[in-house]
Amino acid sequence: MTFFRCLALLPAVALLLLCGCGEDSAPAAGEHFAVSAGLPPIAYLANRIGGEFIHAKSVLPEGRSPHDYAPGPHDIRAAAASKLFLTTRMPFEHSLLRPLANGKVKVIDVSEGIQRIPFGADCEHTHNEDPHAGHAHGPGEPCSEDGLDPHVWLSLDNAIRIAENIEKAYSALDPAHAAVYRANCETLTRELAALKKEVVQELAPYAGGEFYVYHPAFGYFAHMTGLGQAAIELGGREATPAHLAGIIRRAREHGVRVIFVQPQFNPASARALSQAIGGEVVGMDPLAADLPANIREMTRVLKHGFAAQKEKREADERR
Repeated sequence: MTFFRCLALLPAVALLLLCGCGEDSAPAAGEHFAVSAGLPPIAYLANRIGGEFIHAKSVLPEGRSPHDYAPGPHDIRAAAASKLFLTTRMPFEHSLLRPLANGKVKVIDVSEGIQRIPFGADCEHTHNEDPHAGHAHGPGEPCSEDGLDPHVWLSLDNAIRIAENIEKAYSALDPAHAAVYRANCETLTRELAALKKEVVQELAPYAGGEFYVYHPAFGYFAHMTGLGQAAIELGGREATPAHLAGIIRRAREHGVRVIFVQPQFNPASARALSQAIGGEVVGMDPLAADLPANIREMTRVLKHGFAAQKEKREADERR
């Protein structure tokens, strides 16, 4: 083996050694277990359940898109030093899971037990009883890696299941504090269930309505509230002129006044669309860490959008 080939292998060997160097002993008094999560909202749920005994940190920084994020050596080292890695099977997490596979970090799929819905207009909607839910209307839009929507945490029923999966993992990791984790999980799930009831009631007057987004990340939220989403983006690419023209035509027909844009994506197409329909661009982030607060904010901005749409429709009828 040549000297340069040996050099090329050194980073991979170092990562594998690092992944296998964790200790199984519990932390000393006043310390906590380190846990890594792929995404900010999952880290939020993990910290709520772990309380003083767990410190969870997201690999993905807030404001970054998981669709183009590549974990670096620092991310891998942090994950390798954790007791647990909490995944929802987002594609960017694969590059973390490979080096962790040979170490002592236990990988927990916190989305286990969640029924996923199709992601993109080319998918068969066999997983979904609501024809509006999870449907991104762009023709020719490719599906996600497995054809299913990865943004599972945006349904509060799913968030409850994620919390329960985290609690089970914590109780297995640290049986001495299992009662604390169960109590924290029960408090959190009651909060999430009450929030679901609140959100569904707030958006009930608009059930069956359609909101326009740049990237189709809100399928689970739409399913929960009986709404539909129409996407400007086509499978991670800028909208073609023909697709954008179709969106503009449908938006004008429906009196759409608000286009929702995630901060992780280029808003240029959304701005062009909002100008074409005489509307506005409003931020809506599917990846904000504080999940309950973010769901409330999403509800608020959607109500604003539907109210503006109703106002325009009524104004047009008076003419």
